[in-house]
Amino acid sequence: FAFYFVAYGLLARSSFAVQLGNHAAPLVFGALAGWAMWIPTYPADIVKTLVQVQDSKNKMMGPMQITAKLYRSGGVKAFFDGLEPKLVRAAVKHAATFWVYEIVMNMLRPISV
Repeated sequence: FAFYFVAYGLLARSSFAVQLGNHAAPLVFGALAGWAMWIPTYPADIVKTLVQVQDSKNKMMGPMQITAKLYRSGGVKAFFDGLEPKLVRAAVKHAATFWVYEIVMNMLRPISV
């Protein structure tokens, strides 16, 4: 989650936040933060999923064996297979998450007179 919160925090403090405004900025930056989280971690997620769905009737492979087999079968591209739908889902989910977060935080902040 480090990529996630760091990306959102940096974007929220950038000059783009002022240009987008209070309502659009959390949506755009939340979507980008979701992408910043998924893109670098997706290869590990692919390997984890392949470890979990192995058929127990066959010889079980460890993460390193699966990584090597995946690379031999499709190169680096194989580690990013199916990333596009995940990014679409992440954009919507994380945009909504940070939009609601900002609304709640604004409600909880004391009103300055």
